Amino acid sequence: MNQHRWSLCGRSLAAVAIALLQIASARAQAPACPAEVVTCCDVARVASAAPDQRLQMGLQIWLENTNVVAARLRELRPAALRYSGGPKWRQAPRLDSKANYEAVRRYVVDAFEKEPDLVRKQVASVKEIFGGLGAEAHLVIWEPPPTTAEQSDAAKAKDKRTLPEAAVSVTAMFYVALLDELRRRGYPVDVVELSNEPDGDWNIQIPPARYLKLVAETRRQAKIHGVTLPRIAGPGVSHISALRGYFTEPALAKGLIDSVDLVSVHAWDDRVNRDTVEEARNARRQLDRLGYHKTILVSEFAVTFLGPTDRGRRVGADLRAPDAISNQPGYAAKTLALALDLAASGYGPLLYWEMFDPQWGKASYGLYNQRGEPRPVLEAWRDLSGLSRQADRVSVVPLVPKVIFGLVRDGKISTVAVVNASTKPLGVVMRENMHIAASSDRQRGKLAECSGGARGTKALEPNSVAIFELN
Repeated sequence: MNQHRWSLCGRSLAAVAIALLQIASARAQAPACPAEVVTCCDVARVASAAPDQRLQMGLQIWLENTNVVAARLRELRPAALRYSGGPKWRQAPRLDSKANYEAVRRYVVDAFEKEPDLVRKQVASVKEIFGGLGAEAHLVIWEPPPTTAEQSDAAKAKDKRTLPEAAVSVTAMFYVALLDELRRRGYPVDVVELSNEPDGDWNIQIPPARYLKLVAETRRQAKIHGVTLPRIAGPGVSHISALRGYFTEPALAKGLIDSVDLVSVHAWDDRVNRDTVEEARNARRQLDRLGYHKTILVSEFAVTFLGPTDRGRRVGADLRAPDAISNQPGYAAKTLALALDLAASGYGPLLYWEMFDPQWGKASYGLYNQRGEPRPVLEAWRDLSGLSRQADRVSVVPLVPKVIFGLVRDGKISTVAVVNASTKPLGVVMRENMHIAASSDRQRGKLAECSGGARGTKALEPNSVAIFELN
């Protein structure tokens, strides 16, 4: 009797165990593979045929909260930093448009001496920030001071300034005297933009032909007065498509590439309802035809809108609101895809706007918000910046347009970034010759197992990035 009971009990336990195993197996089964799938790549062939498009990541910073900024920059490892320093020239007294260089130099020195505390703090800040960082120093001069050649009401206005032809010479003297004074006081300047977004009048508008004349006159005045200039980047137009203003006439186009050391742009094209990457490629082709084959500096870039309705819903990153798109996971993927596409098109360094949201600002672009809290884009940006600094030269090549990018070191694709900027999962199939390193865990959204797809298919979750290294 006992033996029979034990037999029944054993069979019951076995049945329960089998049922539990079946349930566990069903639960452990991978989810179905996504409907949309991309396949990649013969990395050896692509790497050997790829142009050398260098990846360089940088940031716009403000000279405030220096201790926090300096510490976090050590983690972010930017290749370049853009900043502004010195007095605020819009509020300065009007500069005599007929002044000679000595009078202009005295005007600049006096402005610095009127604000000794500001200058001392700024110099201490830049020394702490740049010290040991190995980053290029990019200075932006937002605008020159008003001159007597401007109408008095325009000079006092909050915006809507235009540089008069009669002020070109004295403004060039001002730039030379300012850059010399900044150097003398210890501000680091490797690259300078003489004006911010001269295609618009929110700082000061300078028509293309006048801008080129201003750059040429600045170089002439520097030579006369024995001042060594940093590299000049320009024109720093507000969006890449605005560069077309310099391509309207052959003389203007040639003047641009002859006058500046680096052609520079701001990649805000989504603000004017244009495709930023397409505009970048068009401008790159134009400059190549003109014989300019150096990289194009992007001194400001970020994503403002994720979708066509964001502007109307007032959730763009140009506003400061809890539901701004920069606080959403999809922002990181979109930003990384834009950066990699720009680099692959021959642009760099790419200076992201901005590291921190300043307390006085109105936008939400920062890697950190105004309270110093990280945004979703931070981790992906830090990973990509770190990878770009792992060797003397790291290049980027597109493997699958807008989705998969390879980072090339020493002639080999050593790292692959997969970007899913959509709201649906993405299936990814890697060719058998792509061997992911076992220790590779540099991922924000891991390539996960899935079932029902072609052999080797893995799934990348929506609005995510996977960065992994190859053997």
